[in-house]
This record gives sequence, C-alpha cells and structure tokens, in this order.
Amino acid sequence: MAVSNDCTTRIVTFEDLQRRVAGRQLVFPPQVEKVAAAALARPELLAFESADKIAARAGVSKATVARFARLLGNRNLKEARRVFREELRRRHDINAGRPNC
Repeated sequence: MAVSNDCTTRIVTFEDLQRRVAGRQLVFPPQVEKVAAAALARPELLAFESADKIAARAGVSKATVARFARLLGNRNLKEARRVFREELRRRHDINAGRPNC
C-alpha cells in the first residue's frame, strides 16, 4: 500500500492528524497503521513511552515507530512527541476547568 502524504506539510496538531487520517489524506502502510491506531487511541503512549514500548504495544518493530514519526514530517520520535504532548496538555486544560463531582 502506498503512503499518501503531502511531505511539504508537517502534522502540527493531534486534531490535524485525526482529520487527515479520517479523511484518507494520510494513508499509512499496514505496519505503520498499527502505530497510528495506537497513537490515536492513546496519545500518552507516543508522548511518554520509549520506542521499544510503543513498538511492543503496537505489535511492530522499533524501526516502524521511527518510520511513523518521519511520515508525520518529523526527523525522529523525539520531535513527533510534541504533537502528542500538546494534545495531552490541551485535554488537561479542558478538564482542569471542570468542577470535580
């Protein structure tokens, strides 16, 4: 399966990643798709876990995790973490504004 990705556009937000995957503007090879699915379901995994743990959870190789990061327009996983950490901050800020019941 070919990767459809506008390499001139870097994924800068989690929402952008969700929108582009849902709209089929960003299509990954099957193994990379497993990482993408894990990342979308659990952004904390990509935000904080090691490449080894991400790979184990997604059932792929460590190289596939690195490939996912590059396909998002990053040089490496460290750069890609920014998108997922920002999403967790955004969610925290939204939840911080709600009263505890």
